[in-house]
Amino acid sequence: MKDRSQGANRRVLVIDDNPAIHEDVRKILGPALVDCAPVIESEAALFGDAAAAPPSLPVFQVDSALQGQDGVSMVGQAREANQPYAVAFVDARMPPGWDGLETIIKLWEQDPNVLVVLCTAYSDYTWREIRTRLARPERLVILKKPFDNMEVLQLADSLTEKWQLARGERRHLEKLETRISERRRDNLSALSSHAPPDAVNSSPSATAVRSGAETQRALQRRHELERALQDALRENEFTLHYQPLVDIASRRVVSLEALLRWRHPELGSVSPAEFIPIIEANGLIVPIGEFVLRSVCQQVVRWERAGVPVVPVAVNVSGVQLQRLKSLDFIGGIVREEGMQPPRLTLELTESTLMRSAQRHAAELQRLRADGVCIAMDDFGTGYSSLSYLKHLPLDVIKIDRSFITHLDTNKADEAIVSAILTMARSLGLGAVAEGVEKPEQLEVLARHGCETAQGFYFCRPMPERECRHLLTELAGRSSFTDTLRLRKRDLDTFAHSRRRLESASEERCPA
Repeated sequence: MKDRSQGANRRVLVIDDNPAIHEDVRKILGPALVDCAPVIESEAALFGDAAAAPPSLPVFQVDSALQGQDGVSMVGQAREANQPYAVAFVDARMPPGWDGLETIIKLWEQDPNVLVVLCTAYSDYTWREIRTRLARPERLVILKKPFDNMEVLQLADSLTEKWQLARGERRHLEKLETRISERRRDNLSALSSHAPPDAVNSSPSATAVRSGAETQRALQRRHELERALQDALRENEFTLHYQPLVDIASRRVVSLEALLRWRHPELGSVSPAEFIPIIEANGLIVPIGEFVLRSVCQQVVRWERAGVPVVPVAVNVSGVQLQRLKSLDFIGGIVREEGMQPPRLTLELTESTLMRSAQRHAAELQRLRADGVCIAMDDFGTGYSSLSYLKHLPLDVIKIDRSFITHLDTNKADEAIVSAILTMARSLGLGAVAEGVEKPEQLEVLARHGCETAQGFYFCRPMPERECRHLLTELAGRSSFTDTLRLRKRDLDTFAHSRRRLESASEERCPA
């Protein structure tokens, strides 16, 4: 059997003002340092070659510090030398210097990855006090003195192993970050290479004239939309459409995303890509965002009262909304006012929005999650390059951006990235949704890599409330939802017409 300690970091630091404790820990962890060769040879001579296999014992390197200041200095030096400690055993009381909690705080300032065992014989602090002062409970274990030898050995063994696994995860994330950054650069290069030929070959003067005219038209269009948007909310010109999220295995609708639509009486339908940036710039995003949330809550309640099989509905929250709002508590207030069950609501925030607002709104997001609201990160992979922050965000689901799905069935690099993202999501206990699915080949690749949920035109374009209600009702009565009956209006109309015809025939055969 291969020794799992080979290549692993088994560096242990003991910080305690009592020299006897250092000796005790060395005796407990020390046997693994003893040369077992003579013993193994004797056993082989007595009992045969079967006894000659060496035991799979971890090999620890134990260092000592008598005060917290010394231990912190050693941790910093070890990290700079690229030989970090995996575990530190820290005494709770070390007069006349820092106590154990202060030492741990300083240790994590030097090396946030070191795992800590707080050794104490007293009840100086409650767990609440420890939890308040130390913000990394997942990296802390409390060991009561006097400790048992097996407890120390087990903690040293398991925690150094945990440190090694965490290090492997960080390296995996770094590789994934590199792949995503490379993919983003490739996309930008592809966009520039597909620029119209006349954009490159035209003369500077012709290009300037054309550019000026296009700019003028764009400004006129924007001013026209700005004026129209001032009255759009009051005139009830906004509506909501719903796009299903589908379980890949069962083809059942498991959630919906609410999408804002605007139809002006003269301008006609205006793309969200046009009007969303305008309402974000002029501040209308706040009242319109409240309209969307309140409308979704009211709609879900109406569906429930009508007996429609309801699924959770996602609402997009803009980064500008969060900047302009002092608090997210209004969300819970609206949910309560409208009588909607919190688990029926999902909030979608983009990757960059979550990063900017995480610290400011973290407590509020956690309160919403505690009530049952789901928090999803939209457009994952398009924002920040660092992925290690995911485990620290108040998050339940990530939605893989469509740029990684478009060529999933033909581009091995995209497939590798999506596979890595799905693996990472599972390891963090997060759900994953693939956005922008348009082909069965993409769905096949996603299923092969364990993606559970997908969204895109392959299943359905966003639909108005009436069609969505019809869809939820009809699908609830089917044993399965096949690809040949994807979410298209004509399919639903045909199904409903056939049912009405059968009901009429039945009534004719069985008159009242």
